[in-house]
Amino acid sequence: MKKIIAVFLLLLIAGCSQKSNVVTLKSGLKYVDDTLGTGREAKIGDFVTINFSGWKIKDSKNLYNDWDKDTSETKDLIGTTKYRHKPIQFTLDENTFIKGSYEGISGMKVGGTRTIIIPSNLAYGKKGYGPVPPNTDIKLQVSLVNAKEPVKEWVVDSTKIKTTKDGLKYVIIQEGTGRKAASGDIVTVNYSGYLLNGKKFDSSVERDAPITFKLGAHTVIPGWEEGIELMNKGAKAKFIIPPSLGYGSMAQGPIPPNSTLIFDVQLLNIK
Repeated sequence: MKKIIAVFLLLLIAGCSQKSNVVTLKSGLKYVDDTLGTGREAKIGDFVTINFSGWKIKDSKNLYNDWDKDTSETKDLIGTTKYRHKPIQFTLDENTFIKGSYEGISGMKVGGTRTIIIPSNLAYGKKGYGPVPPNTDIKLQVSLVNAKEPVKEWVVDSTKIKTTKDGLKYVIIQEGTGRKAASGDIVTVNYSGYLLNGKKFDSSVERDAPITFKLGAHTVIPGWEEGIELMNKGAKAKFIIPPSLGYGSMAQGPIPPNSTLIFDVQLLNIK
């Protein structure tokens, strides 16, 4: 009987140890997998969708407990999707989301949850940022909703590029069917946008969020107005849009002033 009890205790201890197993990376970042996912593994450069809560760490007490259920930790909350019920999406790299978080999310599998401890030197360091004071460690609880390979720019034969009188350069990669879009039509479009250096600044394809707008209503840049009218339903095209038909001398989020813009576009529907 004593042997059975001893074996049971060993199994119980092993199970608890496994559950609270803390992984420490070379950088000093630590994490615990609360729930192992079964889907695709997130990699640096992937487009990920997550739910999260993040806190400032004041001490190491109950560090790996579920602070979403601990109201005493609410005062140190710096951000959460808990109340919005809407995940956030971003490209997984060192320049997006909470600083230092990328290597903690990398390696998670879709459906999994992870508690991540980011040392201050990997986060906002001596300067701090917004609600995060200088020299503050950060705790994240992350649920990985989705992870997909990044969209890559379409390769085209440069000899097939045409130029309109206004300076729009374009290639029809795939012809669609029916009439071409015209001013006044309601069109639905999927797109990915790049700078000349190849950096992607946006993609409705990655977000699974095609956009719908009225042609001729000036709700999109002039290069789009002109380019979409060269397409029919189902067509795919690449637009190379000079600053004069884009955002000109204005910066627009990740788009610097006077940028030539490259768009891979598919016209999904015309009404």
